[in-house]
Amino acid sequence: MTGFPLLRRAVAPLFAWTKETALPFWGSVGVDEKRGGFHERLDLSGAPVPDVPKRLMVQGRQLYVFSHAAILGWHGDGRLADRCVDYLLSSFYEADGEPGWVFALDPDGTIANPMRDAYAHAFVLFGLAWYYRLTGDAQILCVIDGTIRFLDEDLASPHGGYRDTATAPDAIRRQNPHMHLLEAFIALYEATGRDEYRQRGLQIFELFATRFFQSRTGTLCEYLTEELAPQPGQRGDIVEPGHHYEWVWLLRQLQRLTGERVEPYTSALYRYADVHGWDGEGLIVEELGSAGNVITASRRIWPLTEAAKANIAEGEHTSGTFDEKAAHCFDRLAARFLRRPIAAGWIDRITASGEAMVDFMPASTLYHVFCAIAEAARVTRYI
Repeated sequence: MTGFPLLRRAVAPLFAWTKETALPFWGSVGVDEKRGGFHERLDLSGAPVPDVPKRLMVQGRQLYVFSHAAILGWHGDGRLADRCVDYLLSSFYEADGEPGWVFALDPDGTIANPMRDAYAHAFVLFGLAWYYRLTGDAQILCVIDGTIRFLDEDLASPHGGYRDTATAPDAIRRQNPHMHLLEAFIALYEATGRDEYRQRGLQIFELFATRFFQSRTGTLCEYLTEELAPQPGQRGDIVEPGHHYEWVWLLRQLQRLTGERVEPYTSALYRYADVHGWDGEGLIVEELGSAGNVITASRRIWPLTEAAKANIAEGEHTSGTFDEKAAHCFDRLAARFLRRPIAAGWIDRITASGEAMVDFMPASTLYHVFCAIAEAARVTRYI
């Protein structure tokens, strides 16, 4: 185990940036005062982009950020989270008279896409879990339980887990919604102490261990068939090192709460990502094959934030160079992605040669950045 002295030095400027610059900016300019909720994206000058649909996923992520930030005393008193919940319930929840949450709204507030998907539902559960942790509002538990009931009744698959959507557009199932449902159930258990959420988290872990994790290669399968076997051909061989790191962190959270033995999985996932996931610039590539071959060489913010969290989690459980590696993640975040093109912003995705691949700042990125910095602040005693 490590005391994280290198991480403490690396994260200090980003800790200050989060409290003094990022949260005040995204908690003001990033708020849609006219229509409610948060803006989906800002342009590279920092102005809202109003003519794009608002996704449920983004609202759930921002609810998490500003609930957690209020709990930590980093930004506001929770009123921004209150407003977000009011907007979510009035605009997304059963908005067309059917159970569940609609996927996206048009700029005028009408439904842009009525689809129900597991990924977005995971994030609304995650955001509501943190909101309940902030407020203790018992009415929110009714919404949470209604959301889970919808998942069980409309998205559950006879082959285990949940289908991506209620009316699947293809024959592909993805591990990613389940990863974030695990995150949500962990947050719900921590917020409420209700054992049913703990048990649901363990059910997701069982699915991971028996279906998503590929023991032969020590990798995480991204794309699966209806029966949860890897998709045939190259698609079934695609792995994302960022998700390897994200699962390492989540499995360590599950271990802390349940005592479940996770080391065989965390060791394999971490080793694969650490050996194959990094390029010559010290950034993480987007997609690989299970043998370590590069499929998509572009780089994004979020794999670095997840690598930072994984190194923190492993550093809390075992000895190694985790402090140095976590510090490296924050150094590269600061050097290549954050505080550009404006002080409170980020470039979300860059090519293998370093050019920006997007002409806007997605609000959804704040979830990844904030969570990583909050984890670093926790273990370095900034909190």
